[in-house]
Amino acid sequence: MSQTEKSKKPVIVAQIMGKWIGGGVESVIMNYYRHLDRTKVQFDFICDEDSTRIPYDEIKKLGGRVFLVPKYQKLPQYLEALEDLFCKNQYRIVHSNINTLSIFPLYAAKKAGVPVRISHSHSTSNAREWKRNIIKNILRPFSKKYATDYFACSELAGRYLFGNKTFDRGEVKIIHNAIDLDKFKFDPEARKKLRKELNIDEKTIVIGHVGRFVQTKNHQFLIYVFKKYHNKNPNTKLLFIGTGPLEEKIKAKVKKLNLTDSVLFLGQREDINKLYSVMDVFCLPSLYEGLPVAGIEAQAAGLPCVYSDKVTIEADAANNAYYASIKNIYSYLQTLEHAIANRVKNRNNIKFSKHFQIGSNVNILESFYQQPLRVMHLISTDVFSGAENVACQIINLFKNNQEYIMTYCTVIGKNEEALKCRDINTTELDRFNLKSIKKAYSSFKPNIIQAHDPKATIAAVLTNKKQNIISHIHSNHRYMRKITLKSLIYHFYIEKHITGIIWVSNSAKDEYVFAKNIPKTLPSYVIQNVVDGNQLKSIAKTDKNNYNFDIIFLGRLEDVKDPLRFIRLIGKIRHHQEIKVAMVGDGSLRNQVEEEINKLSLNKNIILFGNQINPYKILLNSKILVITSKYEGMPMNALEAIACNIPVVSTPVDGLLDIIDKNYLFSSDLEFEEIIIGLLKNTDKINNYKEKLKLIDSTMNNITSYKINIEKLYN
Repeated sequence: MSQTEKSKKPVIVAQIMGKWIGGGVESVIMNYYRHLDRTKVQFDFICDEDSTRIPYDEIKKLGGRVFLVPKYQKLPQYLEALEDLFCKNQYRIVHSNINTLSIFPLYAAKKAGVPVRISHSHSTSNAREWKRNIIKNILRPFSKKYATDYFACSELAGRYLFGNKTFDRGEVKIIHNAIDLDKFKFDPEARKKLRKELNIDEKTIVIGHVGRFVQTKNHQFLIYVFKKYHNKNPNTKLLFIGTGPLEEKIKAKVKKLNLTDSVLFLGQREDINKLYSVMDVFCLPSLYEGLPVAGIEAQAAGLPCVYSDKVTIEADAANNAYYASIKNIYSYLQTLEHAIANRVKNRNNIKFSKHFQIGSNVNILESFYQQPLRVMHLISTDVFSGAENVACQIINLFKNNQEYIMTYCTVIGKNEEALKCRDINTTELDRFNLKSIKKAYSSFKPNIIQAHDPKATIAAVLTNKKQNIISHIHSNHRYMRKITLKSLIYHFYIEKHITGIIWVSNSAKDEYVFAKNIPKTLPSYVIQNVVDGNQLKSIAKTDKNNYNFDIIFLGRLEDVKDPLRFIRLIGKIRHHQEIKVAMVGDGSLRNQVEEEINKLSLNKNIILFGNQINPYKILLNSKILVITSKYEGMPMNALEAIACNIPVVSTPVDGLLDIIDKNYLFSSDLEFEEIIIGLLKNTDKINNYKEKLKLIDSTMNNITSYKINIEKLYN
């Protein structure tokens, strides 16, 4: 599939709905869903198995899907089902709409490696609901633990779930409970028709309420208020629209107060938008609300709304809302009487806030969902070598992919020119410490942190446990092959907080001391390094110097690369023939390397280039790459040589065992000497080797396959 074809596929967002019973939250999400550009964004609705009012037909018609999972009370089964679903469908966004309970689906999403995890606050709480508050108060402190992004329907709801500090730092995004204004406009024909069906006279004052029969909605209080108002104004009706567990109890209370003929229970209706036209005033004396959708809809129909003082002032969408205390009936009754007396005659002549108009808001949500994933490549060194080169290569592979924005994060130091010539976007650290890394997170705001090697992985985990962390192991490190402090920390702590491991070679993975104990739920893949030969040759052209070498050493001057052995080998080879040698790289053994060259009188044979931002022209103008490393993962210098069709002679290091002819992998100095001298003296041998390298390059350096494998972990 081409990138163009892929880009046409919509982003699929997993909407966590809980138990779908036809409430306000479901109404909000469906309002947005109907108005999204569904060629760009699609929804999968994940609902509890005991849901009762899922609009299957409409969702299917709009191109969405519904998945049922065990209810959250069956927590182990619930979490297992969610994690399986998230993995199977490879969501990059999970949007949870179940308030404090969002901790559970977002935990499953984190385990499944979902990079964007939204916790959406739709409500608050009230002290009277002490039983529900026990659970809410236990879970609320953890509301941010697994979420990467915080949404709220109002400031009140945002402060309630995420705290004042988080809200004041601007970390909570307000997504208003927006509606389709035209759908709810006052309809005089519907008023006339429905009043006739309900046997309500045109002169009758109708008070309306929409909501589930639950304690939160405070129906009993409204009945007492209506009783007082009805005693003064007999030509009045109260409409209750909705169902719920307290419905029969409220009906019994109505009967006891002799209001049966004046209070109508309409149940769950599909024509609520038209029933608002039947009403003259809307009442919502709730114990608490996030931002009541029904109140917004009622105001769109030109109704005055009488809220409790527990409802956020943000719910006044048309400058036609009244707020009253629910501590006593008379205060609320007075406000109700005032609202009725001052209701507008022309109900379609209202100024409705654009914050609650779906057309003004749907693009905000759509744009958020379509944001590219932000990937930070965290590097612990300031010297440009193999791991650094791999990170740059990945960044460039995704540079033209609009689904990703990447940055290279490190102490730039000596890397500046190397990064500049590769056109790499950077986030610079002052020092490689936890404080600087946290500062970099705040600046770049990554969704994914790809930490290159164990040190960077440990730093990533210590500074950020929310974002997905991929640990990229570039070498078969000795300290990972046995029980050491680093391997113990990596296994018993780091593995619990990362979402995937990339191993550079099979042996790097298999020889990891805790390889058999890696959690089965943690993706752990061998993705061997690749090199784009065309890119290397393009970079090489920027070097205007001329070179001609027989042998090249390309790597850090560190013990693991064993540059001193390389120099001694050159000393032995020189006894057989004159040779020109390039050593490209720098490191802590620089002084010892210079001393060894002087000691063996190789100053005329070996040129020390130091660290080069562009070593590729030197490589292209060398006959053989010699690697003397004590251990490696998949050595980038070997892959670069293969991509440039330069023969490689090496110690039998990990990553080369499966790709290089065993005739060119040696442990003894004598074997090294013989094969290198043989190649230098016999052009046919070199040419035959080069033919073999072309085949190796075509299979090993498969850029397309490499990119696909990396992207699987990102998603």
